[in-house]
Amino acid sequence: MRQELVELQFAIAYYQSLERLSPEEWNLPLALNKWTVLECVSHLYLWDRFYYDHAISKLPDEPLTLVETDFDQFNRLAVEYAHHIDPLALLKKAISVRRDIVDQLDRLSDEQFEATYENFRPQEFVESFVAHDAHHQDQIDGALASLKQK
Repeated sequence: MRQELVELQFAIAYYQSLERLSPEEWNLPLALNKWTVLECVSHLYLWDRFYYDHAISKLPDEPLTLVETDFDQFNRLAVEYAHHIDPLALLKKAISVRRDIVDQLDRLSDEQFEATYENFRPQEFVESFVAHDAHHQDQIDGALASLKQK
């Protein structure tokens, strides 16, 4: 497996580590006036689901169905989604779709992984999402650490 995919797959173990969170921890804001841990995981899950459904699952031979997306609106919907799902059910979905992403990308040859499909490049997607994951994981870890210090 490519190193980039190993890094992308790290989210699975991270999600599994969140299975032990209490309701108080799930509802903890990442910072003042920021998302809660649950809302942040919902955000991560729904972006994974979006890119899997509209791009990654179609590689390398099907036409992509990516459409221009209003990020703010999408993120508001992710927050709303978080309020209608059990945290453990959300984690199960997040783990499943991330596995699907990694598995599908791992099937690509090096040439396919580095190619551009319409406006989508798998390699750039992975680099971007590894950084995106790290950013939000740091926020979650920081919020949980601050709760433990109280």
